[in-house]
Amino acid sequence: MSDVVTTDVLPRLEATARLGLPRFDIAPSAPVTLIHHRENAVFRVDDPADGRSWALRVHRPGYRTSDEIRSELCWMDALRSAGVSTPRARPGADGDALQLVAPPDGGAPLQVDVLGWVEGTSLAAGGEGPEVHRLVGRTSALIQLHGRAWAPPPWFCRPTWSVDALLGRRALWGDYADLTVLTADQLALLHRAAELVRRRLDAFGRGPDRFGLTHGDLMPDNVLVADGVPFVIDFDDGGYGWYLYDLATLVADKVLDPAFAAVRDAWVEGYRTVAPLPDEHVRQLDVLVMARLLLGLGWMHTRRETPMARDFTALVVHLACVQAEKLLGGTT
Repeated sequence: MSDVVTTDVLPRLEATARLGLPRFDIAPSAPVTLIHHRENAVFRVDDPADGRSWALRVHRPGYRTSDEIRSELCWMDALRSAGVSTPRARPGADGDALQLVAPPDGGAPLQVDVLGWVEGTSLAAGGEGPEVHRLVGRTSALIQLHGRAWAPPPWFCRPTWSVDALLGRRALWGDYADLTVLTADQLALLHRAAELVRRRLDAFGRGPDRFGLTHGDLMPDNVLVADGVPFVIDFDDGGYGWYLYDLATLVADKVLDPAFAAVRDAWVEGYRTVAPLPDEHVRQLDVLVMARLLLGLGWMHTRRETPMARDFTALVVHLACVQAEKLLGGTT
């Protein structure tokens, strides 16, 4: 499946990326290649001046505020100083790593930043065996442990993935109930599951041992290994959330996979090499998997123009209904 959206939006985004190059002291004639377009459009830029490659992001309009993106870049800098390898942002010619670039058609300016290119191999490319999932779990723990001790600057702001941000009318990716392909029976089932998720997470609470700054989308393809060093990329959805949500994102598409338990156990094992993770917390995994799938249905609705939504909506609906039946105690 391609991540590329084959519509007339891409020429506009590429033209905006090219207009942004001089803002980062890169020649506008530098080769620009689209890598993927999901939340953001990401281009590889090969700078002829020094031979280095960069990842240029044209951010999805309205998804993140400029302060949130600057906070993301600040957080990535702080993580590098704590031993978690992340791409380094390239400052603009004016010193600001985030530039607002007006598209050639004169529309509202788009947010553009440039990150160091990591010439590595994603963990997913090597197969998703136990060692991969242990490493992902360990990396999650390192990020979360750093967040517990780090004092961010006063202007720092990232989204909070509360219950309301995960499901319902205020969900940050959209409300699952707006997905028009859902049947009446499916919607009723998902409503019951959502209510159970809300009750269980409210009871679990947001204490500092279970809720804080975390990546929020730490999949194997968001960890690139270069020269034996794992680099963490794509902090776009990072913010304040339940720590175990990182594991929920990893296993949400595996609820029908016989390997589900092995993936879960390997991740937990890797996590516990760095930080404690009580069994009580792990028991909340099914609830957080349900929350992730409901949020994913909202994404499928609000991003329905993307190939990912077109290709995977039916599967996510099926997984969400299976997980809902499991959570509610059987077929309903």
